[in-house]
Amino acid sequence: MNRKSKRTASSIRRKPTPLAYRNNYSSTSHVNSLHVKTEGGYSFEHGTHPLVNDAKNRALRDYETKTKARFDNIETVLKSIIGQQLRPDFKHWANNELFAQLGVTLDDNVWELNSNSNSQRYFQDLFTKIVFAQFMRMSKDFFVNDPLQGQVQQEARQVFRDSGIHAIGIAPCADGRLAHFVSYILRLPYSLARRKAHAGALFDISESVRNWVFIEHSRFREQKPNPADEPTRYLKMAVYHFSKADPSHQGCAAHGSDDHKAAEAALTKLKDFRQAIENRFGCGSTVETILIGVNTDDDSLKVHVPNENGKVCLERYVETSELYSQTKNMSVDDAKFIIENAIDSCNINRHSTKPRDGIKRLLSWFIANNFSQIEYVNNYEQGCYDDIGHAERFIGIGSGFEEVQLRNLSYYSFLDTIEEGVNDVDVGIKIFKGLNIKRGLPIPIIIRCDYDGRVPGSKERAKKKASRLEKAVHNRYKELSTCGLVQTMATLRDYTGCQPVEKLA
Repeated sequence: MNRKSKRTASSIRRKPTPLAYRNNYSSTSHVNSLHVKTEGGYSFEHGTHPLVNDAKNRALRDYETKTKARFDNIETVLKSIIGQQLRPDFKHWANNELFAQLGVTLDDNVWELNSNSNSQRYFQDLFTKIVFAQFMRMSKDFFVNDPLQGQVQQEARQVFRDSGIHAIGIAPCADGRLAHFVSYILRLPYSLARRKAHAGALFDISESVRNWVFIEHSRFREQKPNPADEPTRYLKMAVYHFSKADPSHQGCAAHGSDDHKAAEAALTKLKDFRQAIENRFGCGSTVETILIGVNTDDDSLKVHVPNENGKVCLERYVETSELYSQTKNMSVDDAKFIIENAIDSCNINRHSTKPRDGIKRLLSWFIANNFSQIEYVNNYEQGCYDDIGHAERFIGIGSGFEEVQLRNLSYYSFLDTIEEGVNDVDVGIKIFKGLNIKRGLPIPIIIRCDYDGRVPGSKERAKKKASRLEKAVHNRYKELSTCGLVQTMATLRDYTGCQPVEKLA
C-alpha cells in the first residue's frame, strides 16, 4: 500500500477543490453493492474486485468532491471578495460573486464594514456565516434530492430481515473520520440505521435502552418494522477506530490513541447494554451486539465475530483488508465462500463456536460492502487518505445530522445537554483549536434539535432546547466566544419525514 506522508492534526491544510469541478452525481441511481444485476436503469460495474461496485464508487466520489468543495473554497473566495471592498457596488457585487463561486448568498447588510469594525473579526464573521449557509444548502439537497439514495431501504431491509434483525443502532466515535461509516464504509441506507455518535464510542446506555423500548413498542402496536411475534432481534453496533500508519498519534483521542483501550471500552458498553436489556425485560429480549474497528487510514475494518450465543471477544476478528486481497482474483461465489469461511474459522481457531447463520450472513454482507470502500480509497486516495488526522470543517452537536455522511466533514456528538456531553464537546473544541484557531479561523458549531411534527408542542420544546444548548456553548467557551472564535447556529428538523433543516431565528 502506498502510504502518504503522516501529519499531525495541527499541520493539516485542506486544499481548496477546483471550483470548476463538474458534478455528474444526479444521473446515478441506487445500486446494490453485493448482487450483480441491473437495477433502477443503472448497470452494476465491477471494479478490480468481483464484489466491488465501481459505478457506485464513482457516484459517491462525485458527491464527496462536490460537497466538500463548497466548504473548502470558502476561505479563498472570501479573501478575494473582501479585497474588492472599495467597489461602489460592493455589497451587491459581493453577493453575486459569492453565488457564482460557491452557490450561496448572504444578507446584504452583513457585507457592511464600518470604521469601527475589526477587519479580522469581520472576516471571521463572514467565514462562519458562509459555512452555515453551505450547511443549510447541503441539508436541503440531501433530504430533498436524496443524492446518496439513502431513503431506498427495501433491499437492505430484506438482508437484515433474512439475517434475523429488525432494526439497527450504530454508535460510532464522534471523530469526523467515522462520519461516513454508514453510507460509505458499510454502504447502508442512512434512513435504515440509527446513528448516535459519542467520543470514544461511549454511548449512553439508558438512552439506548429507551430507544429499544420504543422500537419494540412499535412492533407490538403497529407491526413496524415487523410483527413482534417474528423471531428477530435488535442489533446494536459500536464502532471504535485506530490508525495503522500513525497509531501513537492518530488513534482515538478519547482513549489517548490506545487501540486496545478504545476497543475494550466500546465492547464494555455493548456488554452493559445487552445486560441492561436482559435484566430489565428478561432473557427473551436479548439483543445482538457487534463490535467493529475502523482503520481511519484506508477505511478497512476489523470485524469482531460473535459466537453462537452472541458474545463478542476482542481476540476473535477478521480484517477486511486481508480478505479483500485474498479474494481479489476470485469469482463472486468463491469470494463469498472465502468470506464466510474466514468468519467461521476465526472463532474455531480461538476455540469458540461459530456465529449463528443469520449473523454470519449479515457480517459477510458488511464485509463485501466494505470491499467497495477499500477500492474507493485505493482508486481515489492512492490507498491511504492524505488527511490521516483530523480535518473536519465544523462541529455538530445535538441530535440528528443524518445529512453528514462524509469523512472529516464534521465532528459530531449526540447529546441532550452540554453537562452530559461536555467531554465530547471539549474534545471537539481541542481538535478545532489545531484546525482553525491556529489559522485565525473561528470554530463553527451547528446545534441541532430534532422534533416530532406529529406531537403537539414538540417543535416549541425543541426550540427551547436548541436555545439552551446554544447559550450553554457560549457560556462554557466564553473566552473564545467573546472574541468571535466560537460561533454558533441553532437549527431544528422534523425527523418524521425528509424535510431539510430549519434555521432558528
